[in-house]
Amino acid sequence: MEKIAVGVCQTKVMRKVEDVQPWLQKIEDQQAPCLWIFPELFMGGFDYKQIERCLEMNREARKIFSEFAAKTGNILGGTFWEKNQGALYNSFELFTPEDGRLTPYKKLHLFKPGQEDVHFQPGRNAPRLFSWKGVRIGFGICHDLRYPELFLYQHVFEPDLFIVTSQWPMARIEHLQVLLKARAVENQCYVLGCNGTGASELGELAGHSCLITSWGRTVFSLSKEEDLKKAGLEAEVILSDRRGFDSRRSPFFQLSWIDQD
Repeated sequence: MEKIAVGVCQTKVMRKVEDVQPWLQKIEDQQAPCLWIFPELFMGGFDYKQIERCLEMNREARKIFSEFAAKTGNILGGTFWEKNQGALYNSFELFTPEDGRLTPYKKLHLFKPGQEDVHFQPGRNAPRLFSWKGVRIGFGICHDLRYPELFLYQHVFEPDLFIVTSQWPMARIEHLQVLLKARAVENQCYVLGCNGTGASELGELAGHSCLITSWGRTVFSLSKEEDLKKAGLEAEVILSDRRGFDSRRSPFFQLSWIDQD
């Protein structure tokens, strides 16, 4: 595992494509390429009254992200509206300089109180891990955070980092903070949480994006402000914890994927 930098862009829900340009300029002003994560459905939010507009904005945002990654060497990620064979998905996508657009995961656990299950379909596959410079990365999206099985299932790939992107409301900020730390400690890996901020269809978003170590320590944390922040990952932080505790897999239980076909 090489020492790499990962960061968050804690934004409000963007209502037009042009809103992303100042963020890309801030990223480009940084000294070295980094993996940058945007919040869940940052482009359009859960605006079910304007589904076609959201889809169009997301198509434009994908093109911008792909071109930016190729030009600057940064990796960009976040979740996007995706329409496939008439069904809508909340899809986590990465844009890399080498491979362009990747879709390692479509959200499985949809948030029923927000009617996400009415408008979106759950994905049909577990996350596919992404490897970057020797760092193995797994994924979760917002409500997934309440289902530790999703993260434990990914253990077979021995991830070093989980990315969790979300639109988590201020009303349940305590849940977000404790669950991010729990997923880091129980999986003995870093967790990078990128949450939206400001007004949304789900209420006031909590912000508090952060990077948590496998020991449960906070490397950085934002408050409710719009901002970006990054930090380096260190292999020794993870390896020392794994040497001390053999708890990433239980010899008494086995998790398996239930075929969705």
